[in-house]
Amino acid sequence: MLRSARVHHTQGLTLRELQVLRLVASGKTNKSVARELFISERTVDRHVSNIFDKLGVSSRVSATVLAIKNKLIDAPV
Repeated sequence: MLRSARVHHTQGLTLRELQVLRLVASGKTNKSVARELFISERTVDRHVSNIFDKLGVSSRVSATVLAIKNKLIDAPV
């Protein structure tokens, strides 16, 4: 039961997708995200695509707004 509550709370996003989303929401490019997380740019592209699919959005701005509204991430400062 706890697991399903957690999945619902995170909209099904993995921990890595949440990390990527936080960085994208702070305005970082895929290249910057890749460097910071020590992964390839292609992997970041894939994570961003998965994030968009899971959140039902088609832009970084929409993903950011939805994530903040649903308390998946804190508002960037």
